Amino acid sequence: MQQYNTASNQGNSSQALATLSFNGNTLQLVTKNGQIWMTSADIAKALDYADVRSVTKIYSRNAEEFTSAMTTVVKLTTKGFGNGNSEKDTRIFSLRGCHLIAMFARTKIAKDFRKWVLDILDREVSTPVIEQPPAITDADWMRYSRSMTIPEMAQFTGHSEQQVINALHDIIGSPARTTNPAPVMTPELQHALDQFWGFIATQNIANLNHSDKQHELAISIPEVYELAESWQLPETSLLYKALRLSDTPRFYRANTVIASALIGRSRRVWVFVRSLSQTAIAKV
Repeated sequence: MQQYNTASNQGNSSQALATLSFNGNTLQLVTKNGQIWMTSADIAKALDYADVRSVTKIYSRNAEEFTSAMTTVVKLTTKGFGNGNSEKDTRIFSLRGCHLIAMFARTKIAKDFRKWVLDILDREVSTPVIEQPPAITDADWMRYSRSMTIPEMAQFTGHSEQQVINALHDIIGSPARTTNPAPVMTPELQHALDQFWGFIATQNIANLNHSDKQHELAISIPEVYELAESWQLPETSLLYKALRLSDTPRFYRANTVIASALIGRSRRVWVFVRSLSQTAIAKV
């Protein structure tokens, strides 16, 4: 585990929250709306990049993956020549934003930094943090609703399921309920599932699974269709409905971006959960 410590900062408390040490580097934290944020320069330092522009390039290449709750530009006071200070536009990242930057990073220390951000940074800062869900725009909610269920949106944004429902109700203008009728597994959908998992059973799952977790299957649907003949798999529109009803392995998340354990970069996948004792797909 990386060594870490905290120290109160005696400077401008409206900007600086505390300093932390990660892998021998002192990082200056920023507070915004009661949340912990970090500058591009400090993230670059933590990820062992010599040039802060490496983080800027990562963000620019993957900007569509970041929400307003993950990154923003603020004016920070910086020390100038002599005793003078000046304000400078600076891009900062929340804890979720720091984690996503590290998911795209290719340095050796990136994995340790991801763990540190999630497991240590938000618990070990000496100054208490106001635990409020980050502000999310209407456009963000609409984008999430196209690919996530209500529980998934709640987990991703840090809101309660009822808060998600209320937000969608305000945007869409129609009542939403926590309990919806369970989707029905029709013979057509069951056949689509059988086709899909039957084809997967003929393949080497190790070459298709982008997750490094033993109990997960993270599958890129387009990759599967590239391997199959047209008659071997159902229409994608039908399959996407059927996969949400998959029980063995159990459907977990749709159309989500992860850091692929196969190709070493981000990949959009569907995630399923299998039991720890399940070693093959041939039985599903």
